[in-house]
Amino acid sequence: MNLTVAIPVHNDFEHLMRLLGHLEEMRIADAIIVVDDGSDIPLDRSIVRKRTGLPADRFKLLRHDEPCGPGPARNRALSHVRTDHVLFLDADDLPTWELPWLLQDLEGKRFDFCIFRHHDTRSEQEDGWGPARHDRELWRAAGTDLGALATVSSPAAAFLAQTANYPWNKIYRTSFLRDNGIGCSDILVHEDVELHWRGFLEARTILASDRIGIIHFVQPGGGRLTNHTGAERLAVFGPANELASRLSARRDERFFLPFHLFIFRLFDWILGNLETAHHPRFHGLVRDFATAHVSAPLLERLRSEIPQIIDRLLAEDGERGGRGI
Repeated sequence: MNLTVAIPVHNDFEHLMRLLGHLEEMRIADAIIVVDDGSDIPLDRSIVRKRTGLPADRFKLLRHDEPCGPGPARNRALSHVRTDHVLFLDADDLPTWELPWLLQDLEGKRFDFCIFRHHDTRSEQEDGWGPARHDRELWRAAGTDLGALATVSSPAAAFLAQTANYPWNKIYRTSFLRDNGIGCSDILVHEDVELHWRGFLEARTILASDRIGIIHFVQPGGGRLTNHTGAERLAVFGPANELASRLSARRDERFFLPFHLFIFRLFDWILGNLETAHHPRFHGLVRDFATAHVSAPLLERLRSEIPQIIDRLLAEDGERGGRGI
């Protein structure tokens, strides 16, 4: 199969060099597109190629003069993809040697996207090699945690859609993304929620592989977007509201409860990683979301599934106001 690896980067030269050198050693990409998202010192194509050994015909470097965020950078990279498939990586990701085996497994297969397992360094001391515990449980519930490569049934997709919304644990068919207008949101963080959920909503054929194809490095307390705790996290309500409205209009029962379980868990994670000064505004936005999208029967289901989360997020409003709140 032919594959482009698309990588946004901002002020992370050394990690990018490590990743690009590793990709060249593995020889898994027919093309690599890097979007320099307004780095303070612009990337130099000749220096990158000299450090990594990437040939000119397989490497494209694009630049935003001002930082736009990883979402717009990925979307721009996607517009330049000429291969049948695309994999989005971050500069501090690292493919494992299972990834070439996954690509071999996918050879000749027709699919909209393939989701595969990953290793998250945040959870390795507690959970060992592989995804974080919650994602492991969802893979197990979907019945896709063993067996290398499997076609995902509708019930299984409802579980896998609730896994963390990463852009780098899926190989997409390029025309699937383009034909459905799927990309990342134009926000600084949580930009990949739209990519993740639109993929599950629109896909006709999803494959799942238990191969651990990527190591995702997270440094606690670091300066990367993952570690941000400010008001930029409130922008998540844009794609959350748009996706909830889209789901309601489609009347797709498969994903209705799974999406709301996912989004309220995400809201709860944000609350736990948000500066306290933003908590009042955040709670107000959660209540606005619930009023607009959560019926009384759905709220009852959510309370039965994730009671503590619902209490934390909606306790201030008790049972007053809105549809079922």
